[in-house]
Amino acid sequence: MSLSSDEVLAVVQEAVATVLEIDPEAVTRQTSFRLDLGADSLALVEIVEIVEERLAPQARPGFHIEDDDLDALVTVGEAVDYAVARL
Repeated sequence: MSLSSDEVLAVVQEAVATVLEIDPEAVTRQTSFRLDLGADSLALVEIVEIVEERLAPQARPGFHIEDDDLDALVTVGEAVDYAVARL
């Protein structure tokens, strides 16, 4: 069973809120990791680790967000779409 875009968004929102210590409702699909949230590379890696861990039970074996792709994932929505496409 694959997750919907909204379900993945909720996972990403929770991960961002945990790492950056902000309200998850402040995180939308249009939110920029770097410009709006001020996330640095270390924060992004921590967010990715949480997202991978939480999505793993519903994902295909070997589900992983590539480190090389992080720079291209500017907004939360882009990260959600990326994850959904690989689930």
